[in-house]
Amino acid sequence: MVPSTPFLQTGVFAGLMLVAAVSTAQVFPPRQTQPVQPPMPAPSQPGQMPGQPGMPQQFGGQPASFSKTIPFTAIIGDPTKSFIQLGNMRSPFDTNFSLGRGLAGRLALEKYTHESGNGQKSYIHVSGVSNPPLVTTEGVELRFQFMFPVIQFKTYYKDYSGEGDSALTDLVAEKVLVDVFLTPTTDQRGYPTYHSLRIAVTGSVKEAEKCTHFFDVIFPVNICKAAAEYFKQMQPALENSMRELLLQPQTRMQFDQQVFQFVRAELLANAGVNPMSPAQVQILQSSFQGTDYRVNYVPR
Repeated sequence: MVPSTPFLQTGVFAGLMLVAAVSTAQVFPPRQTQPVQPPMPAPSQPGQMPGQPGMPQQFGGQPASFSKTIPFTAIIGDPTKSFIQLGNMRSPFDTNFSLGRGLAGRLALEKYTHESGNGQKSYIHVSGVSNPPLVTTEGVELRFQFMFPVIQFKTYYKDYSGEGDSALTDLVAEKVLVDVFLTPTTDQRGYPTYHSLRIAVTGSVKEAEKCTHFFDVIFPVNICKAAAEYFKQMQPALENSMRELLLQPQTRMQFDQQVFQFVRAELLANAGVNPMSPAQVQILQSSFQGTDYRVNYVPR
């Protein structure tokens, strides 16, 4: 029997401790760091601004349709810029008007000529500017009510000299109303446009203190009667001239182009799409209810 020594006992004890530690320890492989995947951004839509909601999508990927109602008064434009100006002293085309987007132009309004029994002629010219119109709805028509505080009737006898100017009395008509009725409709694309126009003039020429002037002793000129006749002729002259101008292809094209830009911007903004983008509008259905434009559409 080998006697035990302190050194041997110590070595055996250390070995037993090492075996016990190895048998109880668990060994794990080193961890691998996983990079954090950022969320995939949603594809942007044409014309969508940062932070702006996109166009709602229906099931199947089809965009949702939208509806909007726009009064024809807003489509026509700012009524404070509308006017009618009468004038034919220097030229028959001094008369002009503006109703709204592209609806403006010059009109031909001839002077009035009255022939006396002595073979001489008297001339009447007209001038006046309306106030901005009061715009209201009358059934299916949009009514522009222009009020002229004063319309001046300038008179001449025989010629345009100082003597001819003072030979007859000048006259005025006060608080004359000119009503312009515009009927809206939709074009082949479904956008708003206008269909027809009519005019009504309400007012009269004030009587002067002296209406009848005699020339060559026995040849009278009743300037009040002549001015009243001229005022009566102005209504069909204005109506026919304005209708002819508004029916010209160039005038309608200018109006339709400006209205298209305005309505497109309104519809895109209503759908949450930037109007400055190249996005377009597909009109599904549109009509006028009275003078309100109602449309169902899809942004594209």
